[in-house]
Amino acid sequence: MAEQKKSDSIKVAFLLNLAFTILELVGGLISGSIAIIADSLHDFADSLALGLGWYFERKSENEKSNERYTYGYKRFSMLSALINALVLMLGAIFIFYVSIQRILNPQMPDVPWMIGTAILAIILNGIGAWKLKSGKSLNKKVLLVHLLEDTVGWIAVLIVSILLLFFNIPVLDPILAIVVNLAVLIYISVKLVDIIKIFLQRVPEGVNVPLLEQKILSIDGVERVNHFHVWGLTEQKKVVTVHVKIKELGISEQSILKNKIYKVFDDLDTEHVTIDLQEYSAYLELLFEDHQQRLGVLDEQVRRMAVRHAERLYIEGKCTKDEALERGITQAEMELRNL
Repeated sequence: MAEQKKSDSIKVAFLLNLAFTILELVGGLISGSIAIIADSLHDFADSLALGLGWYFERKSENEKSNERYTYGYKRFSMLSALINALVLMLGAIFIFYVSIQRILNPQMPDVPWMIGTAILAIILNGIGAWKLKSGKSLNKKVLLVHLLEDTVGWIAVLIVSILLLFFNIPVLDPILAIVVNLAVLIYISVKLVDIIKIFLQRVPEGVNVPLLEQKILSIDGVERVNHFHVWGLTEQKKVVTVHVKIKELGISEQSILKNKIYKVFDDLDTEHVTIDLQEYSAYLELLFEDHQQRLGVLDEQVRRMAVRHAERLYIEGKCTKDEALERGITQAEMELRNL
């Protein structure tokens, strides 16, 4: 029931916005106000975005993982946030265009109708924004921007319409629209960047990968950390995968070691943590299995040191595997001579 209430808040906002859009469109047609008709089209785009957000949020809450979506449907909410952000940006650009046209060709709107419509809009959008104010998902935050944009915009319309009752300055309406939309465009651009970062699997903000790697390496029994990845499944849930090369340990000791590694990620809000353990000696043997003829002629101590140096050089991407091995052998021989 708690999960259903999360998406129900978007449902209420969607129904309120859609109802007002219909009323606004009818009122615009009756009054002959082009400005209200144009804004009703913008609100209709908002309604579509809210409806999409409701559907995706509900799906991400209720659907479980399956053979097609092994991580479940949590990212459907992110897809909705991306679409909604793009809709908002397109809407803002459209309002800029209409506002500039109105500045060049000022027209006095139907002021009494503007006042009545603005009051109704503030009430309905305010209720919708209040329903979404406690939402933590990026999808709900983007949807909240939709409603706050409309609420603030209609408050501005109310103020301007009251001024127009006493002063014949029709250019105030489009100027105010430009100011409001500029603020919305800047805010939504920042949110759009956040969404894109998650889709590109960028390391989430506040996650220090080198520090986490050092914590793992400091655990007794750990030799090396490879293929360490941290990315965001959503704006809150993180996924961690890491290959850990370890000393030769028994099964019970490996289990204890694995639990210690898990504890490194206790402070992260993780959806899934995958830890792959492999004995370091077996890993090195497999890494250089095609070079056994070259390694076989070396002294055991040189060979052991050489493959360690070669593995580090190869993993760091400084050279090919063949070059790394030769450089590793040279480095090992020089170190042993200096002992």
